Amino acid sequence: MSPRGCFITVEGGEGAGKSTHLPRLARLLEAEGLEVVRAREPGGTPLGEGLRGLLLAAGPGEGSAGPSPDAELLMLFAARAELLERVVWPAVSRGAWVLCDRHVDATYAY
Repeated sequence: MSPRGCFITVEGGEGAGKSTHLPRLARLLEAEGLEVVRAREPGGTPLGEGLRGLLLAAGPGEGSAGPSPDAELLMLFAARAELLERVVWPAVSRGAWVLCDRHVDATYAY
């Protein structure tokens, strides 16, 4: 029987402490002998990082030169699909614990 992996997301707004707590949690899990993979949304893969760059460069707010709200959402979903397929599920399948800075809950919040 192969080891059982886990997918943990840490959610919260800007300045909530995600970047502080994720490394702490990773150290605790690694101290238990577990493989830890760190990820973030949007991003975490070459495609996801490219989409992240486009989203951040566009800037927030109506009237900006950025994508329409629907296009922005689809870009986020594309980055998420790539992260899940290329990073999260392979890692969990081999028994790693994946710690992700944001995931589905952030989509609803934003």
